[in-house]
Amino acid sequence: MGNTIVGVWKILTVVYVSGGDVTTIDPALPGLFIFTEDHYSMTWMPGRVQQEAYADQWHPNDAEKVQSYNSIVTNTGGYELSGSELTTHVEVAKTPAFVGGKAVYQCDIQGDVMRLQILDNVAHDGTRDEGYLKFKTILTLQRVE
Repeated sequence: MGNTIVGVWKILTVVYVSGGDVTTIDPALPGLFIFTEDHYSMTWMPGRVQQEAYADQWHPNDAEKVQSYNSIVTNTGGYELSGSELTTHVEVAKTPAFVGGKAVYQCDIQGDVMRLQILDNVAHDGTRDEGYLKFKTILTLQRVE
């Protein structure tokens, strides 16, 4: 497949950089990024701790819902890749303000390894997620299909 983004990618590592502090999660918790010719879908867990099972398997209580919500990133839509800049255009997301927004990444693909650095997250109304400007998030993914 060469250096194309099309495929299914499994997340391997997550690195957070804040000033001189570097936090590496290796191996990362499960996550998949799927790219077709025109669309993408991503679901991944940004932390170190796997989601906990609910006391009542199919019926979480409010505290369990909050824990689940905070433990996962998920969105899908269209994308464009221009040189090394990947822009996702969000159509469905866990966070309502992100629907109709976009995310911008620095993207480097070398064969079956992709490195994504999140540069910006923008809500549908143009509001930027200032949290992402305070630190760098770098994801390393391996093509699995």
